[in-house]
Amino acid sequence: MRANQAENGPLAILDLSFVPSKAVCVVVAVLARMIIEAVQYHRKLKGYELLMVLVLDEAHTFVHRGLNSKTGSAPGQTCCRTFERISREGRKFGLGLVLASQRPSEISPTILSQCNTVLLHCFVNDRDQDLIKRLVPDRLGELLRELLSLTSRRVIMLGWGAPAPLMTEMRELLEAYRPHSSAPVFWDSG
Repeated sequence: MRANQAENGPLAILDLSFVPSKAVCVVVAVLARMIIEAVQYHRKLKGYELLMVLVLDEAHTFVHRGLNSKTGSAPGQTCCRTFERISREGRKFGLGLVLASQRPSEISPTILSQCNTVLLHCFVNDRDQDLIKRLVPDRLGELLRELLSLTSRRVIMLGWGAPAPLMTEMRELLEAYRPHSSAPVFWDSG
């Protein structure tokens, strides 16, 4: 099996970075709708779920809380509504949804309310911190204070995916798979 495939099945990564910004919501909405309709059809036809996970990176771009309002663009509204449907109905058909965003306070409340496992990275924005405080039980207040000091690759995991809230460190990517960007170096030790 090649390195770009998951251990338990094929992995498809769609790089939409070259799709014009005015068209990207349309493309993402169409792809997402095709996926949910395909898993629904598969269950109806075969009688069992076709297990699949859809990962939406930079999720705030596609499921922004303002996109589903009257002021949002038509393509943006369609995209947001499609993912709201996936977040509500996808599990029934074996379709999971993973959202990755550095700005969770901008994500549709409908979608956030359907999240069952949350990985929290360092959030310094007050709006994001307030949202996280509302999402987690009061007894985890001390753990949330750790958010401000989390280093790269460290996360706090909450929800169904963890028997108890835990802090963990993500594995480091091989150099070949890392993004071609990094945090700026403001000073060095030499």
